[in-house]
Amino acid sequence: MKRKVSVKRLLGVTGRGWFAIVAALALLALVAGCGSSSSSSSSTATSESSEGSAGAEEAGGGALPEYSGPEKGLPTEYTASTKKASACTIGYQNIYGAISSLAAQQEAAEEKASELGCKLVALDDQLNPTTQVNNFNQLLAENVNAIVVYPIVPSALAPSLKQAEAAGIPVISDTTPPSLEEELPAGYVSRVTQGWDQAAYLRAKHVAEESPGAEFAILGLAAPVTSLEYLAERTKYWAEKFGLKFAGQIDAQEDNPAAASTAMSAIVGKYPDVGAVFAYNDNAAVAAATVAKSSQSEVEICGGNGQKEAFQAIESGSMSCTVLVEFDTIGQQLVQGAYNSIAEPATKLPETIVPPVHLVDSETVGELTPIG
Repeated sequence: MKRKVSVKRLLGVTGRGWFAIVAALALLALVAGCGSSSSSSSSTATSESSEGSAGAEEAGGGALPEYSGPEKGLPTEYTASTKKASACTIGYQNIYGAISSLAAQQEAAEEKASELGCKLVALDDQLNPTTQVNNFNQLLAENVNAIVVYPIVPSALAPSLKQAEAAGIPVISDTTPPSLEEELPAGYVSRVTQGWDQAAYLRAKHVAEESPGAEFAILGLAAPVTSLEYLAERTKYWAEKFGLKFAGQIDAQEDNPAAASTAMSAIVGKYPDVGAVFAYNDNAAVAAATVAKSSQSEVEICGGNGQKEAFQAIESGSMSCTVLVEFDTIGQQLVQGAYNSIAEPATKLPETIVPPVHLVDSETVGELTPIG
């Protein structure tokens, strides 16, 4: 076992301490998990229990409860249509193709489209709301049969969604809204989500098991990204349910390692007793781990997405955990949902599909395949 043991823990002091979609300026997706990720881990957050009972197990008072949040029990995939689409051109908007997880997701979507006999028209929204709206309208002009999109600013797409609905073009949402307690917005026939709440749960549970009662901070992103805001909110929720103590949140002003390093330095300076840091993605977590090492701070650092660099950091002991999202499965299911809506337009799709997510720590890092 390669689990990091801090000086604080050796002295018996409880005070130390994940997720991506995200790996870029606005979401990730995150963002932003991987085109070849394994599904064999027993760490997927799909077990049964009661969310409300979590508080009863706070501060290490026994085994921590299994996941029972709003994503529990939902389907992980669409049922394949038994009918054949007479025409199948799917517009696929990649929110930011430069992110490895999203590139892997698109590759899986292309393979699935080919398998189903569909043409996939892929456009890169480049994390720009204006570009996203223009790309959506371009797909409408090309008369595609269905559209897949990960909204950056959901309200900006409202007029275009009305046009799609009027034209009979179904739209599948990628992770919008991220909270499954919010209804699917008008204009979408279904959504495939990245499992943000399960990711928050897995990270918090991991730290609570490793460092019961630890003080924690959140390393977020300053950009007003709904999914990342939701991740931070649910991270705080689950961590406090498990008896961890919230110190505060400091955001990286840009989505790059330098900005994440600056934010981590501020966390170390402002919260000297912090024992755990939950970063908004793996790039930020790896940068935070470098700062922690240089400042000789013993901190449990958890990221999210499941990138290769995070796996390496976990193996070396500089990071404690990450959450691997099956981005290949997400890509496949987005296309399957689009195909079903074309082949069987009168059949209502499940409102939400939630592919599995997996905890990656020193015990499971050798069993799973990272992004990139």
